[in-house]
Amino acid sequence: MAIGHIGKTVVFETSDRKILNFTKMQRTVKGRWASHSRIGKKPKKQFLGPDADQLTFSITLNAEHGVRPRKTIENIEKLIRTGKPQTVVIGSKKVGSNKYAITEISESWETILNRGEVVKITCDITLEEYL
Repeated sequence: MAIGHIGKTVVFETSDRKILNFTKMQRTVKGRWASHSRIGKKPKKQFLGPDADQLTFSITLNAEHGVRPRKTIENIEKLIRTGKPQTVVIGSKKVGSNKYAITEISESWETILNRGEVVKITCDITLEEYL
């Protein structure tokens, strides 16, 4: 059963053959503000407009769950290096109103077999709204 996806590159799903899901998803929505100094008074704030939204989450790529960890990481890294924005969907709904670019991935290669076969990688992914 599909949970969601980042473009066509990362498909979150749970089935008898494959488990690939995310944890600790956080979405940050903020505004841009300027601060103007004033003599003898607190600074005056000025709203400049909205800032780009940011998404972060963790995923575990585990070969024992039908996922190809090294291939999946290579595909995500390709998206980072090309800067190609992707639609992020959770359930059947888009997250936000725009596409997102993956700006960062932090990888922890946790289980590697004696011939260098990677069994398990846990990673944290950061995406920023593409405007």
